[in-house]
Amino acid sequence: MQLDSLHRLSVRHYIICRTLFLSLAIWCTTDSIVAKERVEPIAFGNMNQWIVRHIKESKLLGGKTKVLYTLGANDTIRTNGAYVAAPDNPWGSSDTYARFMGIETATAGSVCPEKRGKGYCCKLTNVISHIDLVKIDAMVSGTIYMGHAVEPLGLLAKTRPYTAIDFGVPFDKHPIALMLDYKAKISESNVITTTVNNKIEEVEGHDCAVIYVYLQYRWEDKKTGKIYARRVGTAYEIISQSIPEWINNHQIPIRWGNITDSPDFHEYEDLNQTRMMSRNSQGDMVEVEEVGWSLDEPTHVVMYISSSNSGPFRAHEGNTLWVDNLRWVYKEK
Repeated sequence: MQLDSLHRLSVRHYIICRTLFLSLAIWCTTDSIVAKERVEPIAFGNMNQWIVRHIKESKLLGGKTKVLYTLGANDTIRTNGAYVAAPDNPWGSSDTYARFMGIETATAGSVCPEKRGKGYCCKLTNVISHIDLVKIDAMVSGTIYMGHAVEPLGLLAKTRPYTAIDFGVPFDKHPIALMLDYKAKISESNVITTTVNNKIEEVEGHDCAVIYVYLQYRWEDKKTGKIYARRVGTAYEIISQSIPEWINNHQIPIRWGNITDSPDFHEYEDLNQTRMMSRNSQGDMVEVEEVGWSLDEPTHVVMYISSSNSGPFRAHEGNTLWVDNLRWVYKEK
C-alpha cells in the first residue's frame, strides 16, 4: 500500500509539473510573439494636428467662406489657391478647392476633426455639395488618403475624378498590418445616391465604409513617361454595418505577394480595381498601371480611408466613419 501510494503521488507530481511546464512554455511563446511586434505611429495619424483652410467662394455664389480640413502640422490658411502639402506630410483629403468656369468654390464638410478624449479623431462623412449657379450637385465621400489632390479642381475632376489625385507616397518598409481605432455609422438602406449626371438620383446598392493599403514597386518608362507597378502588399477591409462604440487597436493584416489563390481573396482587391494617377519625372499626371504581383522591395504606399466604397459621386448620404491613431505594425527580426 505504501508503494502504491508513493506511485500515485509520483504520477500526480509528474502531471502537475508537466502542466506547469506547458503553461510556462505557452506563456513564454506568447510573450515572445508579442515582443517581436513593434508598433510605429504614422505621420499625423494621431489626428491631433490639422491644417484649416478658409476658402471664400466667388461673389456669384454669395461670397460665403467654407472651411476645409486636411491632416498636417497645425496651420491656418486664409487665402484661396491651390494647396501644396509639406514634404513630410503624406496626406490628402476630399475637402478640396475648386474652380469651375472662373467660379471659385470648395467641397467642404466631408472631413473634419472631432473631439475624442483629450485629443481629436477624424470624422469622415458622405455629403452632397451644391453649386446652384452652374447647376452641379456632387456627392462627396469623406476620404483621407496618402497622396495629394491637384488643385484647383476643374470640370475634368467631375467627369474623371481619379485624374485629380496624385495617389501614393514613397515608402520602402515592410509592415505586417495597419493598426487603428475606429467606429462607424452605416445605413442598412439598399439605396445609393448618385450625382454622376450632375443631378441627384437614386440607384440600388448598399454603401459601406472602406479602408485599404496597397504597397507597390513602381517604375517609370523613361521614353513614354508611363508609370508601372507591381503589387507587393495588400490590406483591405470593408465596414458594412454600424459600429457604435470605438474598437481600439484594430489590425488589418497586410498580405504580401500574389494573394489571388488565397481563400480570403476578393475581386475588389485585384490589380487595377482602383484607377490611380501619379506625377512622373516630367511633372505630368499619368495613370499607374499595375502589371503583376511580386515580392519586390516596395517603393510606394497607397492608403485610402473613406466613408463610402460605391465609387466616384455615389454614396449613401450621412454614412460616417471615425478613425484615430493610425499605426504600422512590424515584425521584429
